[in-house]
Amino acid sequence: MKLNLDFLNMIKDKQEIITHEDNTNIIVQPYSPEVLIAQAIDKGLPVETMERLLAMRTALKAEAAKEAYDEAMANFQAECPIVGKGKEVKNRSGVVMYHYAPLEAIVSEVKDIIGKHGFSYSIKTEIKENAVKVTCIVKHKGGHSEMSDMEVPLATRTDIMSAPQQTAATMTFAKRYAFCNSFGIMTGDEETDAIEKKIEEKATMEQHTEIELLAAEAGMTKAQTGVRCRELYGISILDISSVQADGIIAGLKKRIVERTAEKKV
Repeated sequence: MKLNLDFLNMIKDKQEIITHEDNTNIIVQPYSPEVLIAQAIDKGLPVETMERLLAMRTALKAEAAKEAYDEAMANFQAECPIVGKGKEVKNRSGVVMYHYAPLEAIVSEVKDIIGKHGFSYSIKTEIKENAVKVTCIVKHKGGHSEMSDMEVPLATRTDIMSAPQQTAATMTFAKRYAFCNSFGIMTGDEETDAIEKKIEEKATMEQHTEIELLAAEAGMTKAQTGVRCRELYGISILDISSVQADGIIAGLKKRIVERTAEKKV
C-alpha cells in the first residue's frame, strides 16, 4: 500500500495545531505520534498506513540518533588524551613486574570530556564459572547506545597475589579494557601487563596432572574433560594457557564439592 502523498505533505517542520469539533486547539510538536494519528484520522487513512508512518518515524529517529552518536564519539576521540601507565606493580622481592594505567586514573582523565560530548556509561559485571565478563554500555544524549564486552579467564592463583586478590584484579582488568574499548581510549605505550602475560603462558605439566587427578575424582573421563575444555575455551586441552588451566581446576574442585554434598543427602 502506497502512503498518501497529500497526507505526508501535511507534516511540516513546525508546530501543528489540531482543531477539534468543539473548536478547542491543541498544539503538538512536529512529527509526533499525536500529529500523525490526528491527521491520519482526519484524512480517513487506514490503520495500516498509520502504523507504517509511525514505524518510519521511529526508524528516522534511530538513524538520526546513531549519526549524532558517531559524530560525538569522533569529537570525543579527537580530544581524548593518551593516558599514561603510571602505576607500578612489584613482586615480593621488590622488582617491578609491570606498569599499568589504573581504571580510576583513566576515568578521572576523561570524565569531563565524556560529559562534554553528551555521553554517559554504565558497567555490568558477570562472574561465570571460570571467567569474568564485563559489559560497558555507552549512552548518548541523542538516544543511541552501544556496548563493549570483555571476558577474561578467572585465575585461581598467581605468584604475587592470593586467589581473592587475583579475582578482584581480573574484574578490574576486564572493566578497564571494556571501558577503554567502548570509548577508543589508548593507555600509554601498550605494554603487556601481568594478566596478559599469564594468559599467554602455556599450562604447566603440574597443572595438567592436577586436572587429570581432579577430573577422575569428579567422575569425569579424559574425553569428557576435553569436551568441557572445548565448550569453555574453544581449544584442545593440550593447548590451554596457565590461566585457562586454573579455570578448569577451579571448576573441577567445585564439581567435587557438589558431588560430595549430593552423596551426603
